Amino acid sequence: MHSKIVEIEKVTEIYTGNAKREYTELRETGILGSMRWWYEAVIRGYGGTACDPTDTNCDKDSHCDACELFGCTGWARKFRFEIDESGNTVKLKFKPLRKINTVEWALLNKTLNIIADYGAIGGKIAEGNHGLIEIKSSDLGSYTIDKEDLKAYLKKKGSSADNPNLSNFFFINKPDYGNIEGLKDECSFLKGQGPKVAKRYFYNTKNGPFRYFAYAKNPSEFQRIQWFLDNNSISFNEGNTILGLKEDDK
Repeated sequence: MHSKIVEIEKVTEIYTGNAKREYTELRETGILGSMRWWYEAVIRGYGGTACDPTDTNCDKDSHCDACELFGCTGWARKFRFEIDESGNTVKLKFKPLRKINTVEWALLNKTLNIIADYGAIGGKIAEGNHGLIEIKSSDLGSYTIDKEDLKAYLKKKGSSADNPNLSNFFFINKPDYGNIEGLKDECSFLKGQGPKVAKRYFYNTKNGPFRYFAYAKNPSEFQRIQWFLDNNSISFNEGNTILGLKEDDK
C-alpha cells in the first residue's frame, strides 16, 4: 500500500509547541491532533458519530465513525503519519497500515481542503494569525464524497460528542476588525468561560488572507450568531454549505 502525500505551504506560522510551549520544529502529534479535530467536525456535520477522544468509551468492538480511521483503544489508527518540513513547505505523509477505503480518503481530503480554504491547523488558532496553509499538491485530490457511499459508511455507533460540528460553523467572508470585535461582544459565549473552556472563534488579520470563523454549540447560539451577521450585513457561509449540504449562503 503506497503512501499518500499532501504538500502544503505555511502561509502563517503553524504552532505545535513543545513541553515549554516554544516554537520549534513541527510535531506530528500536534498536526495529527488538529487534523482529527477538524475530521470529527466534518463527520458530525455529515450526521456521523465522533467521540471526544479525551473522554470516550470507544474501543475495538464499538467505536465511532471518526475512530474508525483515527483509532482508539484496541483499534489502531489505519495509517502512519509523518511530516517532512523544509522551510515553509511541509509534506504530510499518510502510509496505510491496513485498508483505507475511498470514502475515508475522500473525508480526509475534504477535511484538509476545509482547513486550507476556510480554517487553520495546529495550536493557538483562537489567538489569531496562526496555522493558515495552502495546499500545493495532493495525492488525495481525486477522492470526492459520494453521498450514497458516505451514507453506507457512517455506522453511527460508539461514543459521540455533539461538538464541534461543522454544520454549526460560520465562515465569514472578508472580515474586518470591527465585526470581529462586534461578534465577540454580542455572542460572548464564543470567548469561552474559565481556563479550561476553549474559545470558539478564529481570525487572521495580518499576513495572508483575512479569515474568521466561529461555531455554535446549540440552536440558540446558532440563531444568535446568524442574527448578528444578518443584522450587520456581514457576508458568510454556513458549514452546511461548505459540506455541500445546502446552496451557497450570502
